[in-house]
Formats: sequence, C-alpha cells, structure tokens
Amino acid sequence: MFLKVTNLSMTYDKKTLYDNASFSINRGEKVGIVGANGTGKTTLIGILNGDIIPDSGSIEFDKKIKVGFLDQYLRIDKNLTIKEYLHKAFDELNQVNQKSIEIQEKIIKTTNPDELDRLVNTLSILQERLEDGEFYQNDSKIMRIASGLGITKYGMDTLMGKLSGGQKIKIILAKLLLEQPNLLVLDEPTNFLDVSHVDWLIKYLKEYKGTVLMVSHNQEFLNEVATSILDVEFGKLTKYKGNYQQFEIKKAFAIENHEKKVQANIKERKELQEYIDKNRTKTSTARQAQSRQKKLDKMENLQSLSVNHKKLHLTFNYQSISSHKFLEVKDLEIGYYFSLLPPINFQIKSGTKLAITGFNGIGKTTLLKTLIGELHPIKGWFKFVDDAKIAYFSQEHEWEDDTLTPYQVISNLYPDKDAKWIRSELAKAALTGNQTLQPIKTLSGGEQSKLKLAIVMLQRANVLILDEPTNHLDHEAKDSLLELLKKYPGTVIFVSHERSFLNELATQIFSIEDLLIS
Repeated sequence: MFLKVTNLSMTYDKKTLYDNASFSINRGEKVGIVGANGTGKTTLIGILNGDIIPDSGSIEFDKKIKVGFLDQYLRIDKNLTIKEYLHKAFDELNQVNQKSIEIQEKIIKTTNPDELDRLVNTLSILQERLEDGEFYQNDSKIMRIASGLGITKYGMDTLMGKLSGGQKIKIILAKLLLEQPNLLVLDEPTNFLDVSHVDWLIKYLKEYKGTVLMVSHNQEFLNEVATSILDVEFGKLTKYKGNYQQFEIKKAFAIENHEKKVQANIKERKELQEYIDKNRTKTSTARQAQSRQKKLDKMENLQSLSVNHKKLHLTFNYQSISSHKFLEVKDLEIGYYFSLLPPINFQIKSGTKLAITGFNGIGKTTLLKTLIGELHPIKGWFKFVDDAKIAYFSQEHEWEDDTLTPYQVISNLYPDKDAKWIRSELAKAALTGNQTLQPIKTLSGGEQSKLKLAIVMLQRANVLILDEPTNHLDHEAKDSLLELLKKYPGTVIFVSHERSFLNELATQIFSIEDLLIS
C-alpha cells in the first residue's frame, strides 16, 4: 500500500473533523481532496506531513517513496535568484557533480598508478550517477517548468525577496515539480495560476508518473486530473473512484441510498418502541416485549447525512451613482519603479462587470492596486466618476493582527454595533458559531476569504474591485458569490483564474496581454 490512514480522529475547537476515518492511496492514483470550507482538508495535509498531531490514528507511507509537499508558508532565502532557488531541486545531484569535479582535480595531480586507477573508477561511478539522473538536462528541465508556469516572465535572475507571495508560491511549486517525488501533495495548487498555466499544470499532472494527492476547489481542474476523489464530510473520509463530476453523481446516489436506510431504520425503531410500550406490562406479551427491547437496544441509530451547506447571503452596501460614465483610463503606465506595460487605455460604464485578464505576473494586481490608490501611476491618468466609492478584496491573506477573531475584526470596524448585528453580518458570509470566535490564523483559507468578503460587503460602495475572490472558496460559496455579483447593481472590476467564473460574470473583458502584441 502506497499510503494508508487508519482510524484517524481529530477534534479542533470542539468540532470533530475526523472520527475513526480511514482511507488508502494506491500507486499512480491522482486523488482530489474535496469538502466545504473548514471541514479539515488542509488539516489533513498538515497531519500527513507531520506538522499536526492527530488525536488518534495511524499514517503509514511506503518507506521506499519520496514525498513532496507544496508548502505555501515555506521560508526561503530572499537573496537567491529564481534560477538559483530552482536549481536547489537537484541538490543531491549537485553534490555528486561537485564531488566529480574534486576527483577530476585529484586525477590531474596524481602520479601514483594505483591511486589513479581508484580515482578514475570513482569518477566513472559518479559520472554514471549524473547521467542516470539526467543532470546535464537540469537547465532545460528548469526552463520547461518555469515557462509552463509563467515564471520566466519575472526574469530568472530576479531575487526571491522581490517577489509577491503568489509569485513565490508558483516558484515553490515549480521546485517541487522538478524534484519529482513519488508522492506529490498539493494544497490549492491553482490558486495563483492564471487559466493558461492551470491548463499547463493539468497536462503536466496527467502525464506525471508518480502519485498525486491534491486539495482543490477548482472543479474543472479536478475533472481533468483526478482519478479518485476523497470527500471530507460528516467526520469521515470517503473515497470515490472517478473525477469530480463522477464523484458528485456517486455521492448523490450514496446519500439517497443512505437516507432510505435511515427512514427504514426510523420506522422499524418506532414500531418496536410502540410494541414495547403497549405490551411490556401485559403478562402474556411481556416476554416478547423484552425480546424486542433487546433488539432495539442493539440496533444502530442511523443518522441522516443530509446537510445544508452554508451559502453566502451577502448584501452589498450599494450606494447609487448619478453618472453613466464610470471610469476612464488614459495612457496609464503602471509599476513600482518603472513601467511594466505599454500605456493602458479603456473606459467603462456604471454597472459593468469588467474582467482583467492576462498571464500571471503580467501586472493584473498592480493595475488593481493602482486603481484603488495604493500605487501611484508611473505616467498617464485614470479617473472614476466623482461619487465613486470603492470596496477592495485582496487575494493575499495578510492581516494586521491575525490573533483577532472575526467577531473582533467587525466589532473594531463598527464599534457602535451590538453583538447581534455583528453575528448576523458574519452569518451572511457563512461564518457562524465557533468560527466567529477563533483567531484568524486558525481559520481555513476559505473561512478567511469569507471574512474578507464580509468586510467588503459592509463598506458603502458602488464599485467592487476583487482580486481572485474565489481563491480558497468551496463550491457552494463560489456559486453563491457568482450569483450575488451578477445581481449586484454596481460596477465590478475583477481578476479570476477560474474560467467558468470569469465567463459567467464578465460583461466586458480587458486583456493586458493584448497590449504586448498590439
């Protein structure tokens, strides 16, 4: 068995994530881990890599395999260039190469025939290891994956310390792919990839010879890559054969069959209890009643698996606007210290749902940050209508104080509001119960995104500027957000790597890539 998890149990903040859950992964499988936000998907990854200790249970890996985890919080040397960092994927072969260089230097200096024979033999062994490991193809391997993920656009000599969080994660992913572990464990690998690079990753993983375990809310991605789905729900880890679409069908049938058993169980228990209550005091039937009581005591009390997934019920605080012409951008050049792109020109009307598209790292986030005033234009100008009010959603999960709870965050923003109002507003973002009282740093990525959406929702605005708003959100939340934004009367300017979300929401598209070929 490649990976076997047995009787895994984990309770966090009085919430049962897993209750004696078991599953196994076979060699060569591509397994997608799915479930609603907060059910324990990322916690499962943490348990597998040893960062989190479960309450009970065992995790067994094949001792011969190499396991690689996509660690989005990995500390890296900021002084390394991108190319130097990616070359670290071949550290073992690099050491062999360094040893071979040292042997070659000794050969040049050696005059003893016996010592020379020994050194030549050692060098031959080292060279064979380098050739078997395709060491001399390392540069081409790096460029293939860096190009596929859009990393070459950053400049391979760029220091890691100058990159954004999303760019670093892409490079960490690239290094992991270059290492080619037997088991590849990925947590939301598509979050910081644009559509074309998601397509590249899909093709890469489908051709990948190893085993893949991946947490993802991207259904299109899972439909293409996954050969099995591991569903995290009801405290269980249930494995289904097939891709995401097949999983949804099979799960629906499984729940339907289970509910039939639950109803039959309820009916039988009721009939037994009615007989017992009616006959336990009668001398002639007391023995039969006692027998039925024993049967009832031994019966499993089946519980319904039907669950109402928490949907978003955001009520954006829309402020009406008097002007039809909403935003004009004229010869705008954006960047931090120099222009990243040719001059940008476009204009939109009030109520437009504008999608900003382009490969990752081209400047989509930089454009959004310029429009909200966080960055100053290098040249040119843009102008919103005078009574425009902006609410901004950042893709980065960065908080001034991540020890605060969602309740405290909203309370600090609206100190005049009472507890009932605060809880009601958080509930609209599908944050309820203990979720509202947990420190932000303990919340899942999806739960943090929902808190950010709650903050956006409460701001009085007529334009929502959203940078990858679906990152980390589960299927139900994404569908809810899409419908809410489609009905929103104001303007939406957004970036999204999810093709279906972009296509369904956008009424106008501005492609930054077109600037480079015009």
